[in-house]
Amino acid sequence: SHETFWRLQKDEIKTIRRKSLSGDYRFNKYKLKLISKGRGKAPREISIPTIRDKIALRAICDFLQEIYQDVVSFDLPQDMVVSVKEAISEGEYDYFMKFDVANFYPSVVHEQLIKRLRAKIRDEKILSLISSAISSPTVSKPRRDDLPSNCGVPQGLSISNILAAIYLLNVDKYYRANKSIKYYRYVDDVMILCDSTDSEEITSDLLPRFKRLGLKVYDPKENPEKSSVGYLNKDDFGYLGYYFQCGVVTARKGSVENLRESLLSIFTGYKHSKLKSPEFLEWRVNLRVTGCIFQNKSKGWMYFFSEINDETLLHELDDFLKRLCVRFGVTIKLKSFVRAFFQIKYNRRETSYIPNFDEYDITKKTYVLTHYFNKSVKGMTDEEIDYHFNKRISKQVKDIETDVKDAGY
Repeated sequence: SHETFWRLQKDEIKTIRRKSLSGDYRFNKYKLKLISKGRGKAPREISIPTIRDKIALRAICDFLQEIYQDVVSFDLPQDMVVSVKEAISEGEYDYFMKFDVANFYPSVVHEQLIKRLRAKIRDEKILSLISSAISSPTVSKPRRDDLPSNCGVPQGLSISNILAAIYLLNVDKYYRANKSIKYYRYVDDVMILCDSTDSEEITSDLLPRFKRLGLKVYDPKENPEKSSVGYLNKDDFGYLGYYFQCGVVTARKGSVENLRESLLSIFTGYKHSKLKSPEFLEWRVNLRVTGCIFQNKSKGWMYFFSEINDETLLHELDDFLKRLCVRFGVTIKLKSFVRAFFQIKYNRRETSYIPNFDEYDITKKTYVLTHYFNKSVKGMTDEEIDYHFNKRISKQVKDIETDVKDAGY
């Protein structure tokens, strides 16, 4: 368990270090977790590593980020949306092309990936460690005859995204250097802004370029439901969970529905709870509204959708919350989506409206544990209070993140 590991972490980290340096570290099989992508769609397969493997993977990820920092850019979806908005408003392009890469992660060819890594990494021990991480099978129940996988990068690991970026490094470089188009790629979602007269040429160049890497890209003509094209001034389109409607930038309908459902489920949970703590209800709802900062990262729906310009939607969400309070007969001090949006947009550094859990001292952490989680801290050391606080906030943050997981990209 996490608690046992926490007590033994120094010894465990020494073991990881020793085995990695001697080239003997081997990853355990990953546990398979299925995440629904909605009705009629095959679920997403996520690989869950053991706690020890999680630490080793994080170390590999940090190492790769350092090695590739000059060549691999890790833009947040919001930052890419800023760039898309700017490019559209400049009016240089009249056409958009969205390409979907089929089964991206499972299609990555190990041999090709290792070949690309070898261009920057000479140490065979590191390459063997990465190779072990991507070959370890993902299983629901481990069996003796489970074979290592020779294709695909397991999804959900801390190294998945950077390995994908390294795999497509040359393709990205090629299209970003083309000054007559704007090229965006977020994992398996490719979008190009261009001149409509160049669109067919772009398609006939892009499909074989990805195919050479073992990746199938849907042709917009043959699979318009997967890859789509259209004119910027008259066709709506979605990208990275955002929806562009001739100047209005809003959140995809499905993302708004997910948020409403998760807010409703908090109220329903309160109704059926034995404790019925209005303070905890207020705290959880407001955390969903504002999001938070935890472990140096901005979390939550409002942070993710901070690039929308559809204020009407935010007012509708505030009204929806007020109606939920009436429906469930509770009186709580609600925070507002409208205000959270403006704080994130114009006062992100200074705001106290949005909780920054990284700045909480022991007194504040103790208050959160006793007041909201009904957890006695009697006889606990500061280190133990820290552990229990982080454990509970991590759980809440995980819940918050389900609001933007698969936000439509």
